[in-house]
Amino acid sequence: MVAVLAAARAAMAARAAAVAGGKRDASSEDKSGLDASDGGFLHMRRVGRVRSIATYPLKGARGQMLDRAKVSLGSSTPRDREFALLRHENIEQFWANGDGGDDDEARAGRILATGEGKDPGHHSNKHLFHQLITDPSMVRYAVKMLGDRGIAVVDAATGQTLVSAEDVSDATQRSVVEAFFGEVLETSSAAKPPSLVRARGHSFANVGGRPNEHVLHLNAAPTVERCWRELVAADAENSDGGKAPESLEAFALRFRPNLVVEDAGDGSLKPWSELGWCGRDVRVGPEVVLRINEPTIRCPSTRVRYDTAGDEVLVDEAQLKMPDVALQRAFPSLSAGIFGRETTLAEKGSYLGLYATVIQGGTMSPGDDIVLIG
Repeated sequence: MVAVLAAARAAMAARAAAVAGGKRDASSEDKSGLDASDGGFLHMRRVGRVRSIATYPLKGARGQMLDRAKVSLGSSTPRDREFALLRHENIEQFWANGDGGDDDEARAGRILATGEGKDPGHHSNKHLFHQLITDPSMVRYAVKMLGDRGIAVVDAATGQTLVSAEDVSDATQRSVVEAFFGEVLETSSAAKPPSLVRARGHSFANVGGRPNEHVLHLNAAPTVERCWRELVAADAENSDGGKAPESLEAFALRFRPNLVVEDAGDGSLKPWSELGWCGRDVRVGPEVVLRINEPTIRCPSTRVRYDTAGDEVLVDEAQLKMPDVALQRAFPSLSAGIFGRETTLAEKGSYLGLYATVIQGGTMSPGDDIVLIG
């Protein structure tokens, strides 16, 4: 990833030099609809705008919407996947002992070395943690940031704060959060609660865990809506009664994006057209530039419904409306990659969304234009 970021810096410098020597005259025709001076790049095309930005401080729980986000080279949204609930049976092996001592960063690095094979050392084995598919009741809770070192657990239905820790490095405060989840999670217990662990410098995301290689997860709203119509609305229309169809808003939450991109009003963002951005750069607002890496392969956690109400948590049955299965379709024969692993899209499936790396930092906000560069 260091090599990727270094190459990104070099590419940005080369583009800037090219623009300095070849900027179009301000009076010339600009078929992209953008001024030639807008960002200093040639061959730019607006492909959408930011609808929303979110961060997910606790792996598996609902997240927090942001009015703006400041990102830096190789980062995600602030404190995204910074915390996780380590299963009780894994605490001694992966957190309590070892060369890391009491250093959270070193211990997070040890967990990172347990990856599931496809990207060794780049992300941790998610099965070490409580996650949405094993503990669907996590969908009831949103976790929000408190200052620099704290979190609050909020009832997603009422907005009420249930428990909080202003400083998670304090064992007493941390134990309150751990005890709460020990009581409410399906695969935990009060006698064997999870450990609230912090990936200081690292990330507990499924992709991109090492320092300075974190990723943003981007969803295109037209694609999500198309999938909702095919998987939810059409299914309800063809059924004989049964439960009310899940709303588009609730369905979209299943995919836990950091960045949602919508059409800018000109009809240019079509369902699945974002796959063509792979391997290219996009500018977000006036400052941020992202490298689009590869599509996001969906995991079984997308089976958990976000329109859960009352005592029942709804989980779609496998092979029926399970988005990580039902979204499979024909994909273009283009290549994409991340961490040096190249993928031919046509050989795989079950995608929705894109992974992106920040190659030029800055601040981004809802309403910012998304501009394809090159």
